[in-house]
Amino acid sequence: MYIAAVVLFVAGVAMIFVEHVGPEPDISCAGPDDPLSGYTFEVDGEECPISVEDFNAILEYDRSALPVRRAGLGIAVVGIGVGIGGIVVGRRQKRAARAAADAVPPQQYGA
Repeated sequence: MYIAAVVLFVAGVAMIFVEHVGPEPDISCAGPDDPLSGYTFEVDGEECPISVEDFNAILEYDRSALPVRRAGLGIAVVGIGVGIGGIVVGRRQKRAARAAADAVPPQQYGA
């Protein structure tokens, strides 16, 4: 149980640190007739305006890992729960074994 807890926790933490999922979007300078987003990026030392479509693509790319991060958090929490469950079950088994050993009457030989 402890191995499963460690594996789940490590996998969850690794998933939390995923930055992006999928390829980075191609961004180009907005044309004169394109609606502008109000943001710019630098190309060859010059400011280039970004279209609304490109801005939305960038925003989706930045948020692409959010479901993976949430799943990672859930898996890490499950790993912690499995570890705590393993500790509780182990202590109960030890207590039950001690109680069973104390309950066995000593055997008498000869008589």
